[in-house]
Amino acid sequence: MYFRTLTIFIIISKFSGILSSNGDRSPFYQNCLKTCRKANCTDDGRSFKSAALKQQDVWCQLLQWSCREDCQYHCMWKTVDGFQERGYRIPKFHGKWPFVRFFGVQEPASAFASLLNLATHIYMHNEITKKFSVKSTPLVLFWHGFATVCMNAWTWSTIFHTRDTPFTEFMDYACALSMVMSLFIAAIVRVFHRRKKFAAALLALPTLYYVEHVRYLYSGRIDYDYNMNVNVFFGVVGSVTWLVWAGGMLVAGRKHAWRVAVFTIASGAALSLELLDFPPKRSWDAHALWHLSTAPLPLLFYRFVIDDLYYLQNSKIRDKNYLKQT
Repeated sequence: MYFRTLTIFIIISKFSGILSSNGDRSPFYQNCLKTCRKANCTDDGRSFKSAALKQQDVWCQLLQWSCREDCQYHCMWKTVDGFQERGYRIPKFHGKWPFVRFFGVQEPASAFASLLNLATHIYMHNEITKKFSVKSTPLVLFWHGFATVCMNAWTWSTIFHTRDTPFTEFMDYACALSMVMSLFIAAIVRVFHRRKKFAAALLALPTLYYVEHVRYLYSGRIDYDYNMNVNVFFGVVGSVTWLVWAGGMLVAGRKHAWRVAVFTIASGAALSLELLDFPPKRSWDAHALWHLSTAPLPLLFYRFVIDDLYYLQNSKIRDKNYLKQT
């Protein structure tokens, strides 16, 4: 979950100073692009000339692929064919591998895997809703909010992989960071749930920082190195907090804590898929496979949440009985 954003920024930071890649830098690609735009596009590159519009399928029209973007896509694959005919490796374009569009979707495998993650969160959120009322158990309302943040983040991940635009990029990064910070906040809230004022004071600064950071993301070009550092910090602090707390709970005999410990370790292990960074097989690259590998992990985490809510519910009943006896 929260390791998703951490890895995105580690990988993207490699390209933070690069404006072009082998593919889009090649003369063949540049010449193809000029020829295509001259023949098919209006002067601004957004619209098609009337005859050229008929060549674009209905799915690309629905997803609002501009003429310039359509030319970039077709010239990209012509360039890939040229590289492979000469025995060269598949090149990247603007720091990204080439992907085959599917019904107009730009990165279909990553979009599909993001959708699976979204579905997992929706399913487990419904499980919490069915099992607990907001008033009956401490922290239920918080976990509803947590699930909403995660569902929103995976929604924008799906949209971003469907159509990569400056706005969808901003929303994906901003919402992904909200998921990183939500798991960090969740660790603080769970550890200090009996000391609400202290937890609120502890979280005030990170919350304000997130608001300021999102404002910064929206203000201009993203500094990927800076974003990486932000996500690394909150990701590491959150994971360490969960692991230390889970260890203490297990020592105290609270066996359900093993799930959050395994979830945290498994999420970290899934990063190895992203670091492979190989050319896509059809539409499946390392990033898409990593998203696919994280899809079942929320089942483990929310199972911990449900067990922990039962534990807190029973603790609340025991506390009431103790007060009655005294």
